[in-house]
Amino acid sequence: MAKNRKLALERLVPRMKIGKVSEIQDRFLVVRGKRRTYKIHLGSGNILMEPNDQYLCIVPDRSAKTPGAADVFLPFEGDAVLSIILSKALLLMDDDKITDETINRQIGR
Repeated sequence: MAKNRKLALERLVPRMKIGKVSEIQDRFLVVRGKRRTYKIHLGSGNILMEPNDQYLCIVPDRSAKTPGAADVFLPFEGDAVLSIILSKALLLMDDDKITDETINRQIGR
């Protein structure tokens, strides 16, 4: 599954806002934020922060529903981890705008 995810990301990322601040390196999508650089694992969606590969815990809000989302087809529908990877990358590229204190504490360590 991670190989398919990598192929999908290689096609999607350059066309997205994150394309300017990210690249695929081996098994990771590497995202350069304003505060730190993050490595999102393509298999698990887990995040490591550079320079020391410190783990960053960001848990998706499974209760959040986007109005009308069911009416939109996404090319990665059915792959929840790919969706999580993309949402984490979009969040972390603007890490200076994150307001969640739990996330900010982890980034600041």
